[in-house]
Amino acid sequence: MKANFLRLREVLQNEFPGQWNSIGGENYPAPEWTVYAGAVISAVQVFAVVLILVGESAWSYIPGIRGPPELYYKMKDNPALTFIMVFMVMPSYVQSFANTGAFEIYVDGVRIFSKLETGRMPNVGEVIRALEGIGLKRGG
Repeated sequence: MKANFLRLREVLQNEFPGQWNSIGGENYPAPEWTVYAGAVISAVQVFAVVLILVGESAWSYIPGIRGPPELYYKMKDNPALTFIMVFMVMPSYVQSFANTGAFEIYVDGVRIFSKLETGRMPNVGEVIRALEGIGLKRGG
C-alpha cells in the first residue's frame, strides 16, 4: 500500500508541479471497538502466561473463584490448540477488522477518491482527472 502511495505522489508532483506544499498520507482510523478488543486479548494472553508459569494456584488469587473452571482443564488438555487460539487466531481475527483497506484521497478537505466506496484502487488517470475537476492545472 505504501508503494502505491509513493508512486502516486511522485506522479502527481510531476503532473501538477508547485500546486501544493506537500502530499501526505496516513492510516485510516480503525473501528474504535478493535482497540478495546485488542486490550482484552492482551489481558487474556498475559493471564494465559501467568497460568503457564504459576499453574492452578493462580486461580486462588482471583476474588470469588474457588478453583479453576472446567474450561481451564480443557485448555490444559489441549495446550497446542490453546496456544494457537490465544496467541494466533484471536489477535488475527481482531486485526482483520482493524485493517480497513482504505485508500482515500482528499485535497483541501474534498474527497476525490474512495476505495471504501468503489471497492478498488484508483488508476493514475482517474486521480489526475479528479484533480483537474477541482481546478488544478497540469504543468508537466
